[in-house]
Amino acid sequence: METGMPIKDIMTSDPIIVDINTKISDAARTMAELDVGSLIVTEGNNPVGILTEHDMVKKIISKNTVPDSITLKNVMTTPLITIDADEDVQKAKDLMLKMHIRRIPVVKNKKLVGLVTDTDLVSVSIEMGNILSELINMHRERNIGAEGEIPEMISRGVCENCGRYYDNLDYLNGALMCESCRETE
Repeated sequence: METGMPIKDIMTSDPIIVDINTKISDAARTMAELDVGSLIVTEGNNPVGILTEHDMVKKIISKNTVPDSITLKNVMTTPLITIDADEDVQKAKDLMLKMHIRRIPVVKNKKLVGLVTDTDLVSVSIEMGNILSELINMHRERNIGAEGEIPEMISRGVCENCGRYYDNLDYLNGALMCESCRETE
């Protein structure tokens, strides 16, 4: 199911990049100072990998490796999985789930332009849920005629009590209900 929302609308622009020959201790210091959970690793101007907090724990701390003794080249995750800035948000979610990752660098014309994270996706999901909730509430506040009649266009649909589709709905206590549910109220 596509959302119609491109990645570029929710991504973080200008992700933090570091050179492939950077020492782990310097990369960790950068992550701490900037309060980020990952760094994009570049060789020249080309993104070639990503260093995440998970990489640090799994490949350095758990092995009691001295951070000054190795560079990003030895611990970064590569190959770099990317997504195009114009792709739908849903595709990013699907890719993250399939690849078991929490961050995806975003590219446009093969150039790094951003980073989208699982937190970005959760934020947009919550926002879309709030919008949907407002739309539902707006439709609940329909103007009912003086005689309490329902306009023909909404007299059929899903009963707000039992959840089944009916051709003959009517209002009771502010909710559209089928005849059966109205009788039990």
